Amino acid sequence: MTASQARLRIRQLAAVALVASVVTPVFNVLTSAPTLAEAIHGVVDAVLISLLVGGYLIFVRDGWLRGWFRRLGFVVYLALSSASVLALFLVGRALGQVATTLDPSRFVKSFGDRHLVYALPFFAVVAVAVIVILQMNRMIGTNVLRYFVAGVYHRPQLEPRVFLFLDLVGSTQLAERLGSGRYFELLRRFVDDLTAPILDADGEIYQYAGDEVVVTWPLAAGVRSANCVRCFFAIRDAIARGAARYRRDFGVVPGFRGGLHAGAVTAGELGDLRQQIVFVGDILNTAARLQDYARRMSLDLVGSPEPCWSASSCRPVARRGRAARWISAAKRSA
Repeated sequence: MTASQARLRIRQLAAVALVASVVTPVFNVLTSAPTLAEAIHGVVDAVLISLLVGGYLIFVRDGWLRGWFRRLGFVVYLALSSASVLALFLVGRALGQVATTLDPSRFVKSFGDRHLVYALPFFAVVAVAVIVILQMNRMIGTNVLRYFVAGVYHRPQLEPRVFLFLDLVGSTQLAERLGSGRYFELLRRFVDDLTAPILDADGEIYQYAGDEVVVTWPLAAGVRSANCVRCFFAIRDAIARGAARYRRDFGVVPGFRGGLHAGAVTAGELGDLRQQIVFVGDILNTAARLQDYARRMSLDLVGSPEPCWSASSCRPVARRGRAARWISAAKRSA
């Protein structure tokens, strides 16, 4: 786990603890006694249980042991996760009673506490809500969930963005050679290895399209310290560091090429049965064309010289339906 991934998970854990620290004192006052002591007890419980349960979910189940949990069947996965979460809840609650009463004997006595009749269903509801939100975060992206909650794109709006299109080299041949199952595992590992470099460069994964990954930045974030360009080469370095593992498991180290472009797009929420935030504009088409040009010319990264970067060579490229324009073609020396 890289520093950027750790920071993201710490922020998630802090958010869980903050929400629990607001809700749990109210629950204690309503179901136990309307006293300050019960409210304080609720805050202590919330912090301890959040650190244990949230830490397990964010850092262990979805972090260090994510690969191992992926290999479990659904029933085993659900049973193990539920048992772990319940045990950590009971331990956290017991520690909370010890901390608030300064009586070590409360640790064991807490397991027979009558208040568990209320506390267990309450915890189950909160835990399910937290797990669903964390899973949504993983499925649609942290920033995307925040956009939905804040209603940022409830009405379509024009905004400047940078887009980086990444595509695996020789994906068709790889799929034929490895078979669909092993090829999918290769693609999954490749996408996992993208995560840290994209986070380090303040980027967001916009979408996966087969063997293609689209990364985006608000313009200011993308051009700051040339994040959008550094991201490409940081991803290549990450793949190179895992080269031995790729060769061992798949017999090949995946290569990829990119197309980079920036400009104004229209962004908004789209869909009814399945809603998502969509970016529309010629900018995306251009980035895709530049990626295709990189593929045809065997270049690593091709991007327009606007707005933010320089590269080793420039040449005019005719794009379908558009006049020829200057683009930059970059090798590792860029």
